[in-house]
Amino acid sequence: MNYLPVILLILLAIFGISIEISPAAQAWQLFTGFHLAGLSAMVWMSLWGLKKLPTKDKRYGFIILQLLAFRIAYFPIVVFSATVACYSELLLQQFFGNWPITIFPVFFVSAALLFAMIGWILFLALNGKIVLYGLLIVLGMPALLISFADTKDLTFLPDNNWLDIKPLPPVSLPQANPYLSGLTSKNGSAGQKMISLAGSVLYDFIPKAPWSQMVQGILEQEFRNHPDGNSHDQLTDHYAAFLAAHQAIKSR
Repeated sequence: MNYLPVILLILLAIFGISIEISPAAQAWQLFTGFHLAGLSAMVWMSLWGLKKLPTKDKRYGFIILQLLAFRIAYFPIVVFSATVACYSELLLQQFFGNWPITIFPVFFVSAALLFAMIGWILFLALNGKIVLYGLLIVLGMPALLISFADTKDLTFLPDNNWLDIKPLPPVSLPQANPYLSGLTSKNGSAGQKMISLAGSVLYDFIPKAPWSQMVQGILEQEFRNHPDGNSHDQLTDHYAAFLAAHQAIKSR
């Protein structure tokens, strides 16, 4: 049991490497990787925490809350994992130059760790740390708005990008933060404005590394093309940007 987290993270990293070395990576691989990351985190936290909870109701609650957290936090975790991968690319570039494996292993490992962190906070809250319910609300409300930006986002799964995305968008580099326009739009929902706010805040934190800059530039253009996209639209745009940037780098 002590080795299970390490084994799961290694398997996720290996799956990420399999995508990294393929010049024709597809959306279903990203879909699978993120779902495996979430499932691995839930299995890991459940095996660790269920027996430590004092009542059967809290044990059932722990599982249910983890499933809800997976649905609500999925898109934000994809974005945060991408940001971690951007900094991983920058760091490896500084030390190893043109290192061939920089993105997808970090992507899935960081996603699993983020899902596990949410599970740990849920466990502590159920185990008597009531103050953490406030933290869950503070973090959960923006995630809830982002993940359910409009009625089309009211789906059981947070993601249905298992089909190949064709055509992939053209690669471009970032020019200027486009997300401020979404904040001032009168047509967007509260969730769409939250997506714009998150994008606006993160925009200036993306490092200047090859894959990172391509992804940022593609997402900038996609947002300009349809600024009122819901969570599903934005997630599809992110997958398309990840894959287009990956293929552009592999084709060099």
